[in-house]
Amino acid sequence: MVDEAPRVVEPTVRSDPTGGAHPGRIGRYEIVEKVGAGGMGTVYRARDSLIHRVVALKVIPAGQALGDQGAEASIAPADIFEREARAAGALLHPAIVTLYDAGRDGNFFYLAMEFIDGETFAAEIEREGSVPVRRAIEVVADVADALDYAHQHGVVHRDVKPSNLMILPDRRVKVTDFGIARLTAGGGGDAMATIGFMVGTPSYMSPEQIEGGHVDGRSDLFSLGVVLYEALTGQRPFRAPNAIGILNAITTSSPQPPNELEPRIPEELSRITLRAMARRSEDRFERCADFAAELRQVAAASDATATLGAASSTAPTRIAIPPARRGAWRKSIAASAALAAAAGAAGLWRLHERPVRVPQSYIESASTPSGAELRLDGEVVGRTPYTFEVKPGKHEIEFRLEGYYPAQATVDVPPEANVPVNMEMVAKGEEGP
Repeated sequence: MVDEAPRVVEPTVRSDPTGGAHPGRIGRYEIVEKVGAGGMGTVYRARDSLIHRVVALKVIPAGQALGDQGAEASIAPADIFEREARAAGALLHPAIVTLYDAGRDGNFFYLAMEFIDGETFAAEIEREGSVPVRRAIEVVADVADALDYAHQHGVVHRDVKPSNLMILPDRRVKVTDFGIARLTAGGGGDAMATIGFMVGTPSYMSPEQIEGGHVDGRSDLFSLGVVLYEALTGQRPFRAPNAIGILNAITTSSPQPPNELEPRIPEELSRITLRAMARRSEDRFERCADFAAELRQVAAASDATATLGAASSTAPTRIAIPPARRGAWRKSIAASAALAAAAGAAGLWRLHERPVRVPQSYIESASTPSGAELRLDGEVVGRTPYTFEVKPGKHEIEFRLEGYYPAQATVDVPPEANVPVNMEMVAKGEEGP
C-alpha cells in the first residue's frame, strides 16, 4: 500500500481563460471557434492570416497557475508552455500532431498545431463499448511506434490516454498534448517530479510515476497497455471510488486478464497486454517498438488462421454482382469471401461487448481508399475498415465515398462465418473498363 498517498493534480484550467468568449485574434491567428478546454488550456480552431492555414490554437493564460494546492504545488503556465513547445517541436512523425508555431501575445501563451477534424480514441471506445481486436491492435501499435520515436528523441509523454489520441477521418491516429512531457535531452530534467505532487490522469499512471521513481519510456508503455486493455474490454483495469484508491490499486494489485472479461480476445494478446502493464518497469517490454512488433504478430497470426479456415472449406462463399452492374463495376469491386472455423476466427472479430455466446456470422469490410461509408441492406452501419455481425443469408453491401462512384455487391453469408469484403473504389472521371 502507499503509506502517504501523494496528492494528484489533474491539470485543469479553472475556467475558460477568455471568460466564455474567444479573444478574436492571438498573434497572427484569427480565432474561428472554440473546440475544447482540456488539461493544459483552451483549444480553438483558428486561421493563420499569413499563409491562410487552419490550425488548432492551444491558448494558455500567462497569469493563471494550474492546481489548487498553493504556490508551492501550482504549475507555472510558462513551464507548461515551454514543455509542450520544446517536446512537440522536437518531433516530426506521421502519428504525432505537428507543431507549427509557438509564442506569447499579451496575457496568453499560444501553440499553433496541426488541426485534426476528427474525434478522440476515448470517444470511439465510448461509442463502441469495446473496439474490434484488429482495430485495437492497429491504433495501439501505431501509437507505440510514435512513442518509441519520441523516446528516441529524448521525450517521455507521461500522459498517454485515449483522450490524447486523435482519430483522423481516414481512421489513422495521432498523439497529442505533450504539456507534461519529461524532456530527457538537452537538460530538460523533470522539475515537476521534485515539488511534491504529480500531474497526470490517475487511471493511466505508471507505478513509478505514482511513487516518484525514475520515469522513462517504459512509463508511457504502461499507460499504453492500459489504453489497449480499455479498448479491448470496454473497462479500465484499475478501478476505485476515488483517485487515491486508483493509485493504490495500480501499485498493489494485478488486473484481471482481458481474455477472462472478453473470451473473443486471443490469449496471446491478453498476455502481451498484461506484460505492458507489469508493475516493475524491467518486466515490461524494453521499448514501445517491441510492444508494437508483438501486437502485429498477433494480428498476422489471426489473419493466417482465417486463411487456413478458408482453404479447408468445401463451400466457399460467393459474392454475386447483379448482371446489370457487372460491366460497370468489374474494376471497382474486388471482393473475396472465406469461411472461418466457428471456434476460431469467427469469434475473434466481434464488434461490441456482449455476453458470451455461440459464435455468430460477421462481415469484415475494407475499401481502397479506406473511410468509405458502408451501407448494409440500405442502412448506414459505419465506415471502412469495419467488422460487424450479420444474420446468415444474403445481404446487399454498398460503399460510398465522396469523389468516387458507389460500389455494390450481394454477399451470401453462411452461418458462423467471417466473410471479408474488399472494394476497390473508382474515382469519378476515370474511364471504365
